[in-house]
Amino acid sequence: MKKTIWVALSLVFAALPVVAENVSDAPDPVVASPDKYRVLLENEFVRVVEYEIGPGEKDNWHSHPAKVSYVVKPGTLQITTAAGESFEAGEEEGTVRWLGAVGKHYGENIGTTPVRILLVEVKGAQDSGNDLNQFVGEKE
Repeated sequence: MKKTIWVALSLVFAALPVVAENVSDAPDPVVASPDKYRVLLENEFVRVVEYEIGPGEKDNWHSHPAKVSYVVKPGTLQITTAAGESFEAGEEEGTVRWLGAVGKHYGENIGTTPVRILLVEVKGAQDSGNDLNQFVGEKE
């Protein structure tokens, strides 16, 4: 259960190894994959981004700042990291999580349903220091 909870959050987006220097090396997801990421609201405090990816689709290399995620439509994503590691992230409907910055990665929907996740990036938030490497290969 612990793996499912943490791995689901780490995607978003997208579930990935976090390497702080990779966050600045990879583009913003809205710029990298504008067909999958859409800004719903942005002001001086937050940016709310909708992520939707259909079955069989991939997004492009990107990174994420610290954020809250909310899974609207569940499904299964495969995450590939800059280090070349891949793993599955089962996104469960209604899951809400905080996640620190996530380094360079891309996601692929390997399930049969579209996945939709809302991301709330809190501007000026300190990275929580989460290292998603701990979730790669973790057994439930």
